[in-house]
Amino acid sequence: MIRRPRLEGLLCATRLTTLVAPAGYGKTTLLTQAHTDRPVVWHTCQEGHRLVQPMASALAAGWTSVPSVSGEDESGRAHALAGLLADAWPEDVLVVLDDIHVLRQEDSAVQLLEALCLQLPSSARLVLSGRTPAPFSLRRLKVDGELTEITAAQLAFTTEETAVVAGNDVHDVTGGWPIAVRLVAETGTVEELGDLVDEVVGREPQQTRELLRTAAAFDRFTIDLLTSLGHTKAAVILPDLARRGLFVEHVRAEPGWFALVPLAREFLEPAAGVHAAAARWFTSRGEYVRAVDSLAALEDWRGVTALLGDVLRTRGADAVLTATSLVPEEERTAEVWQLEGVAHQLRGEWLPAADRFTQATADGLTAELAWRMAWIQHLRGGPQDALKICDEYVPDGADPEAESMLLSTAASAHWALGDLDSAAGKAVAALEIATSDGGMGTAHTVLAMVAAAQGKRDELTEHYDIALDHAQKAGDVLGVIRIRSNRASHHVEAGEHGAALREIEEMLPLADVTGFATYRAIGLHNRGEALLGLGRLDEAAADFHAAQKVFDQAGSWLAAAPLVYLGEVHRLRGDRALAAFALHEALRLAAAKNTVPHLVLAHVGLAELFSGDDPDLAREHARKALELGESVAALLVLGWLDHDKGLCQEAAEIATRRGDRAGFARSLRLRGVLERDPVLLDQALTLWREIGNPLGEVRVRTAQAALIGGAAGEQLALEARQQAADLGARVLAEAAAGVAETCRKAARPALFIQTLGGFRVLRDGEPLPPAAWQSRKARDLVKILIARRGRPITREALGNLLWPDEEPEKVANRLAVALSTARSVLRAGTGIVAEGDAIRLDPDVLPVDVASFLADARAGLAAAQRNSSEAQSLLAAAESAYHGDFLEEDPYEDWAARLREEARLIYLQVVAVLAARAESGGEHALASRYCLRVLERDPYDEPAHLMLVRVLAAAGSHGEARRSYQTYVTRMREIEVDPHPYPGVFSGSTRRRA
Repeated sequence: MIRRPRLEGLLCATRLTTLVAPAGYGKTTLLTQAHTDRPVVWHTCQEGHRLVQPMASALAAGWTSVPSVSGEDESGRAHALAGLLADAWPEDVLVVLDDIHVLRQEDSAVQLLEALCLQLPSSARLVLSGRTPAPFSLRRLKVDGELTEITAAQLAFTTEETAVVAGNDVHDVTGGWPIAVRLVAETGTVEELGDLVDEVVGREPQQTRELLRTAAAFDRFTIDLLTSLGHTKAAVILPDLARRGLFVEHVRAEPGWFALVPLAREFLEPAAGVHAAAARWFTSRGEYVRAVDSLAALEDWRGVTALLGDVLRTRGADAVLTATSLVPEEERTAEVWQLEGVAHQLRGEWLPAADRFTQATADGLTAELAWRMAWIQHLRGGPQDALKICDEYVPDGADPEAESMLLSTAASAHWALGDLDSAAGKAVAALEIATSDGGMGTAHTVLAMVAAAQGKRDELTEHYDIALDHAQKAGDVLGVIRIRSNRASHHVEAGEHGAALREIEEMLPLADVTGFATYRAIGLHNRGEALLGLGRLDEAAADFHAAQKVFDQAGSWLAAAPLVYLGEVHRLRGDRALAAFALHEALRLAAAKNTVPHLVLAHVGLAELFSGDDPDLAREHARKALELGESVAALLVLGWLDHDKGLCQEAAEIATRRGDRAGFARSLRLRGVLERDPVLLDQALTLWREIGNPLGEVRVRTAQAALIGGAAGEQLALEARQQAADLGARVLAEAAAGVAETCRKAARPALFIQTLGGFRVLRDGEPLPPAAWQSRKARDLVKILIARRGRPITREALGNLLWPDEEPEKVANRLAVALSTARSVLRAGTGIVAEGDAIRLDPDVLPVDVASFLADARAGLAAAQRNSSEAQSLLAAAESAYHGDFLEEDPYEDWAARLREEARLIYLQVVAVLAARAESGGEHALASRYCLRVLERDPYDEPAHLMLVRVLAAAGSHGEARRSYQTYVTRMREIEVDPHPYPGVFSGSTRRRA
């Protein structure tokens, strides 16, 4: 063998190196001989590693552990596992992946390799070697100079190298093909390679020839395996062949295992009659997947079926699906269908799982089939569908553990329907017959949910502690995820937001690396609630959007939950149109499945949204919420609307009993306002500070400012306004600003029109109710005039926009009525100007928020270009004024589109500049909030995505940075753009280790 420094020097030159050449070009030899001081992770790809799980497990060996269960989100799981590996390996690691040609583009393992290319730190190196190019795009790395390509032409021996190995005149015959050169050197002949292989094998002793043909029956083999198959000299022959580089090589990723080189595998005829004994040997050593391969070669489908449970237990869902795919459909038993369904269920693939379970019921509905099918329906179809399946099964006591799980599933469905007595009864019955840690953990989980709904804090804590202990003993990853997510939700209800976030940080990495998108979405939703409770609106909105998207894709009724809280975020930001849409959609979903908890939340959200504009509608929603069950928030809405201190006291009593500190703080504030009691307001402020909710603080300080009045009240209100603006809570900021104006007796505009985030008219600071307009066309007329920004429009054109399908004479009369109504509402002389046949709106007389926003935004951007000191305040004011898109409730009106898009694009420019200024100033948290605001409006903004990852990594939030990077990659793939490599900041002190 000879050294090849001209090629060895290329292996670590860039982030990624590819070696692509046919068999026999010395790719593996080059990699083996190359000298490096870097720590090396080496993996030789094989058929069994085409799925994420086995590939990740092989790469993680000796560095970290990979959960053996997997969910439905293969792409997300691949990115999470890539981050796990990147954090576990040294920063200067060299990762070598040989024989990648066995992977196909559709294989899930390919997503893991692609994610590694992107997520390894810039100091690491990755080498991909195989007969075909990498099965994913490398364009971005190539353009950025991060790719080195070594081809067959470069790998071929030069004339000089060929002469050193095999003598002169050989290069012309072999073309420098390294394996041919080596064989010529070995045999002294240049016959056809197939004959060459036969000749080389023929020159070996008979024991070696027989061993090679037996080895050819397996993709991997060991000395012990071949010894057990009758090759008593295997311990001598195999190492000798590997040392000589003839036909056999060590599998570096699996110490003790060998494989045939590709050329030998291609030309050697496998021995017959070895698989029965091999299957027994593999089974005895727990190598169930390889045992299945041997049994499948024998077409022993009964034997394959007998091992499927062991495959699931030891290698997870991916391996089971690979194994069951070998069994012909006509040979499949109910057991095969059921185990395949279990594998799909573990991956979160609900529809395929339900289909396989249905196939398995051909021999009757068993307890295990019933609970698994019911749980799928509980997550997807809804609790009522789950109960139908539970009721179909008649218990016979044959499988108490499965019957316990079925009872727990029924209990969860009853809980979702608000039937707490039935839920508790089923959960207790489940616990009584449970025989394993998994069953007992599930039953205690539901009992904790019931205790929480009943306000029994001590009981819920005890049940969850017991449930978690059982789930961990059982190795029930899904149970652990569910318990921690539920506990986080209950911490939020108690105002313990820090504790909630700690629970989520424990469960999210589990959900990430297992790929269970539905459970991950539940965790993200619960984290969003905690972040909302801490006033971190932008981060909360991102979590709610992510959770909603997963639930929508799964067709799950659970989408109602994030929609309710998105409505709350939009309401606090002043985006009334989006708030109303989200809440009404949540109400529709909850009503369709009759999920009482979500119905209550949606009605309360709508009551709070309409409490200012439409008090009667707000009362209606609050009362509907109370008809469904206890609701502190609904009582407080009614207490505010009716100035009823008794309702406030009732809400306080319920909050106290349930341990709802946030609800109790809200009742204190409202009572303080109604009774003008500064002591109650002080108590509310203290409690909000203990909870850590700055939004609650802003509300109380605004109320205190109104009560104090004068210069002191004005100063307090201005401080509250600034705090609310920093948090993005524009509604609270405006309320505080209004109190400040009142305190200094500043004159408000008599009339002010809001169009950003929804249309409404404020007269003397109070919104006009919808009934004041009498006609929707009068409102639309005003909107059209605003969209024209002072430019006149003829009566005919205006009429055609309002009544496009009506006859001209009718339109003229209707337009006159609409104009009269609009002037009446706005009051004569306040902005609508008629000049001959044209009509326009006078912006100098009638102030409109979109005009103010555009003026401030342009002034701020211009100041930023000049690097003026006033840029920050101008930009921040413009950003705070943007409650939402222009006239969001009219998304399909062409006359609104131009101004809407102009305002939206300028807003994105404003936020991008603010984000860049925050990043350059080291304000990572502020920069991340601005990035999230950009991405909420434009999910494909690549600079915002990359900045978000950078600032999260710089702030030490490496897990969240990895998750954000995964989202970025997904968005870029949607628009067919190759993503940039991971831009995170690593250092020895901040790098997380797995």
